[in-house]
Amino acid sequence: MFTQTPVLATNNKTAEMIKYASNSVLATMISFSNEIANLCSALGGVDAADVMRGIHLARYFTTTLEGGKQVKAPISSFLWAGCGYGGSCLPKDTKALSAHAAAHASPMPLLDAVIRTNQAQPARMVALLEKHFSSLRNLRVALLGLAFKEDTDDMRESPAIPIAHMLVERGARVIAYDPVARDAARAVLPAGIRYAETLDQALADVDAALLVTRWPEFSRLPELLAKRGDAPLLVDGRRMIEPHSVPRYEGIGA
Repeated sequence: MFTQTPVLATNNKTAEMIKYASNSVLATMISFSNEIANLCSALGGVDAADVMRGIHLARYFTTTLEGGKQVKAPISSFLWAGCGYGGSCLPKDTKALSAHAAAHASPMPLLDAVIRTNQAQPARMVALLEKHFSSLRNLRVALLGLAFKEDTDDMRESPAIPIAHMLVERGARVIAYDPVARDAARAVLPAGIRYAETLDQALADVDAALLVTRWPEFSRLPELLAKRGDAPLLVDGRRMIEPHSVPRYEGIGA
């Protein structure tokens, strides 16, 4: 049945621990990347995206094949700064493992720090926005990407949820856009948010745009923003857009 998949025979408890530990490793890599990014922002003159690209070049993450072709390990994608992880697995499994450890008098301070770092990361997006505006009241803000990751409409634990709440609480006028998650988002985002049917519509007449989900469609942002004489501020929560490709840019770890 699993002829193309490595198989390890264990007892049930060990198999369950493998699952929780595997997701916790990925969450740790993401939160570590975000702590580095936050430090880069505090230091100034250091771009976390370049730092992560340099880390990816290490032989642990990039293998040089015969003929000189370089192949990057897929796991390196988790070493990248952003506005936090979400979904059905990483948040749930890290919290469950931490709670299980505490119940057995074996606390996990490292994993607890991973969780805290992730929970604080969405607020970084709003803080970057507030660097440029004295008040967010009546500020027209596009929220670009609502699902917790691209290629899904899954809103579970999406960073877009706390970001949307913070924007609405501060009085911003929010218009949200996601290629597939619009209907799912309506059930969990605060009232008062408008929903755009296209990216172009979302960007019309806004003062700022917050990129939350790494949808391939958003690679068009430099082209679309260049058409506007009064280009909005772009806050890049996935470090997807090159900073100098748009007129006004802020990004996690930039």
